[in-house]
Amino acid sequence: MLKEYFRKIKSFLLKDVNDEQETKELAILLRFLCILYILYYFISSIFLAFINHFSLSVIVLLFIGLIFIAFVNTYTDLTKKAMRIFHVTLYLSTILLTLISGWATNFQWNMLIPIMIIFFDINASMRNKMRFAQINIISFIALAVLSHLTDHAYTPGTLFSFFFQTFQTISYSCFILVISYFFCTKFNQAENKLRKINDKLRIMASLDTLTQLPNRRNMNEHLQTLVYDFNHSGKPFCIAIADVDFFKHINDNYGHDAGDYILTSLADMFKATMRGRGCAARWGGEEFLFTFEGMSGKQAYIILESLRMQIEKKKFLFKDHSIQITMTFGLEEYSQIIGAEATIAKADTKLYQGKSSGRNQVVF
Repeated sequence: MLKEYFRKIKSFLLKDVNDEQETKELAILLRFLCILYILYYFISSIFLAFINHFSLSVIVLLFIGLIFIAFVNTYTDLTKKAMRIFHVTLYLSTILLTLISGWATNFQWNMLIPIMIIFFDINASMRNKMRFAQINIISFIALAVLSHLTDHAYTPGTLFSFFFQTFQTISYSCFILVISYFFCTKFNQAENKLRKINDKLRIMASLDTLTQLPNRRNMNEHLQTLVYDFNHSGKPFCIAIADVDFFKHINDNYGHDAGDYILTSLADMFKATMRGRGCAARWGGEEFLFTFEGMSGKQAYIILESLRMQIEKKKFLFKDHSIQITMTFGLEEYSQIIGAEATIAKADTKLYQGKSSGRNQVVF
């Protein structure tokens, strides 16, 4: 029961705004600050009444009414109006209470709270924020000078001065904590969103858009890792280049959509075959490059031969057409002596040997 009650309160406080020109985060921040300030003014009113400052206590209760109006406005798509009411209330209460009760009661620090709030507002320009902050600081300094030159109507005793100072310290700590929490949350959300976007862009930059296989750039980076592992741990790997036989005929006879379908279907077969064995990438056009990691050329040959036979037997159904294709592969073991580029070149040479000697084969 109690848990459900708190859930409803949380939902009420975190309610979104309907106006697209206003931000939910600012509205929620103002709501929490309004609640804290209502409590703050209420306790201040009790303190003032307790030391027989009844008229000042009543004035503080009026400030509670203004803060409550600001709170209500955050639910009626009037966040900007709510913020203005909130700021004006803090200014009036700060000036009035400081001049009447003196600098020692620490009411003056309320004048600095709006600076943090205005910087939280993403709709305000930085120029306006800086101007607002300058006006606040100048007003704060003027209030300090004026307060020390003015005879105060009410001067609390030492005990109540200490009590007020302690209360104010706790209150301002809470205000700053709430504002800092919202700043931190907002910053973390922006950081997480940016990180997700960057991760998405990184993935998009490393994958072939059609087949969703690693692209040539990604594969080159992967090859550098394999070479590093070979040089430091002796882990062997093989490189194979494959090409779809008579791919141009498919595009000419069935259209480029059919060609794209063939490539994406092959990519799915490659992913299944290479899982746990290495990597397959689209090298360019209808060409693919494979890396077989931690295995010899003979072992890689067996896998490629099995893959070649699967492709040969498979019927690729595109619309009303049943298309059969074959592929030719050139396979080469990596050699530290000649390096990765030369190993790829040798695999490519074997691919074209297979092309010129009948196609549909693995040349090793």
